[in-house]
Amino acid sequence: MERLSLVIVEAAVELVPRGLSTHPSVRRYAERRGRRPTEVILDRSYHNAAMKGLEDSHRRGRPDISYHVLLDAVDSPLYGAGLLSLYVQTRDGMIVELGRDVHLPRSYHRFVGLLEDLYRRGEVTDLNGEMLARMRRMPLEELLDTLSPDTTVLLREAGTPTSMEELAVRLVAARRPLIGIGGFPAGDFSDRVLELFPIQASLGRASYSAGLVACRLVYEVEKRAAARTAP
Repeated sequence: MERLSLVIVEAAVELVPRGLSTHPSVRRYAERRGRRPTEVILDRSYHNAAMKGLEDSHRRGRPDISYHVLLDAVDSPLYGAGLLSLYVQTRDGMIVELGRDVHLPRSYHRFVGLLEDLYRRGEVTDLNGEMLARMRRMPLEELLDTLSPDTTVLLREAGTPTSMEELAVRLVAARRPLIGIGGFPAGDFSDRVLELFPIQASLGRASYSAGLVACRLVYEVEKRAAARTAP
């Protein structure tokens, strides 16, 4: 395995829709943040009242899901060794790419601030000009074409039952594997996404958080990648 790409698919990350920008809860929140209402990330914890009646509301306003997945992933030895690439497909059609050796903010609020900076600037760099994170408007299809994975797997409750160990073995055996993990709180993937992932795996009947699944999967891949390179 040269490198595993982990993509948080259909993540519940987006800027506040313009139609909600005049709602009192959104305006108060934006004022506290020193930003315009359309420059802040939609977050159900603060904008629940405004989101009532919003289309597909149950799948939106949960940037914390992506935060927990990414936070555990960048702490992993796999990422530290340069064997893990991380991407987020946002609700509003953007792709976030994390750079190498990035240390995410330990504060969730600072992470949200990072996302808002990416929406405004497109890229965030360190003091040496090295890219920490980049955001581009890009369809998921284009990202997959760019990465050119030789094994592509989507984790889905309705997928083929597969153990975590079996999945890790399959990923490590590939050169450029890619795993997709849902970044939304409820429901299923869109038909468009399902068409892009012919291999869909289920880790069991129980419903696990995306953060837990990503953490355990990265660990299993680490163990098997280390075993393959051991003398």
